[in-house]
Amino acid sequence: MNSFTYFSFVQGIFAFFAPCAVALLPAYILSFVSRNQGAELTKMNLLVRGLKLAFFSILGILLIYTIASGFIVIAAEIIKSYMKYISITLGVILVVLAVLMFMGKDFSVNIHMNQKEYTSEVKESFFFGVAYAIGALGCLFPLFLVVATQSLSEPDTLVGIGYIVAYFVGISLLMVITIVSSIFAKDFINRNIRTILPHMQKISAVFMLVAGTYIIYYQAALF
Repeated sequence: MNSFTYFSFVQGIFAFFAPCAVALLPAYILSFVSRNQGAELTKMNLLVRGLKLAFFSILGILLIYTIASGFIVIAAEIIKSYMKYISITLGVILVVLAVLMFMGKDFSVNIHMNQKEYTSEVKESFFFGVAYAIGALGCLFPLFLVVATQSLSEPDTLVGIGYIVAYFVGISLLMVITIVSSIFAKDFINRNIRTILPHMQKISAVFMLVAGTYIIYYQAALF
């Protein structure tokens, strides 16, 4: 694996902590754990239940990112010969946005998930994944666009697909860990999520600055 594969994986992990998305987690986790099934289920059964719900949440995330990737691919086919220049321009935009975010400017899109009653935990988990992916893209779409455009401009198709897969594995891995861990450590997880949230703007800016600088360097080296 080359360095950009690892970079994409890290971006996927960071997308999980996007402010617009992670704000949905505490309510969902509390809803998940508050269903008093612990008395009837063993630890193993609870683990299996958590993995099942995480799987359907990941399906929801996959649906949204597949749609977003499709739109990017369609656009890329039209402007394929200019992809290097577009990528560098995108890198410059990321650097500018990062500087503005350090100065207190907020570019996030708030996503509110309506509280609805679902008769099936599976259905609820799937729609939670959909809402989570929309939130992550709403806040950090430029970072995903960096991964997607780099994937499209990669001469080796399999390597390019690997960038997208690494990104998706990053965000999915964190989803599995969080949902499964919430069975055993709900208070710890919720306390730390709420601690992280106030600092996400500046953390986002750091990642955007790194991403912008990296993509400018990477693409400039191809000329």
